[in-house]
Amino acid sequence: MIGIYGGSFDPVHLGHLQTATSIKNELSIDRLFMLPCFEPVHKNSLHYTSQQRLQMLNLAIKEFTNLEIDTQEILRGGSSFMIDTLLDLKESFKDESICLIIGMDSFINFKTWKNWDEFSKLIHLIVLPRDGVQPVSKTLITFETVENIDKLKSNSSGHLYFSNSQMIDISSSAIRGKIAANQNLDNLLPISIINFLKKI
Repeated sequence: MIGIYGGSFDPVHLGHLQTATSIKNELSIDRLFMLPCFEPVHKNSLHYTSQQRLQMLNLAIKEFTNLEIDTQEILRGGSSFMIDTLLDLKESFKDESICLIIGMDSFINFKTWKNWDEFSKLIHLIVLPRDGVQPVSKTLITFETVENIDKLKSNSSGHLYFSNSQMIDISSSAIRGKIAANQNLDNLLPISIINFLKKI
């Protein structure tokens, strides 16, 4: 089973990395890819360049060796629509189930995503909980909601699963504010990334 954890990673921080590790362990995912977007569709413009964000991710996975990076959205350029990425991934991993990992805030807005109703044909959707953010309904008409992890492994796509791995509440924008104010970043970012940010 393949895991895809997308984001702007602007910058990548311990919340992203520890959450990705936790969900990989919870679902026994074989390979989990951090997928940095080139140009986010649902967010404001990015602070760091694609090259800088990739450099930080490469530093991060030297410490979090159970994670990998998928660079296809950055290499493709333009607005990063997840449906396009998933179609390419299905070509690359024909015999694997793919789990797309999103936060509860993204799940609430999922029907605003391009071709959202096509996703269930391609992937399982894994939703990370977040304090204080709850959807009106924990269902999607195109997915079957399941609580049993074994069902994710026995079917190639089409299941919606709400993770028990608590999303660690660290904000990239709050980190950027601390960087601008020259405040302490310990316990928010790997030391290698803190050192990298001091140089740019």
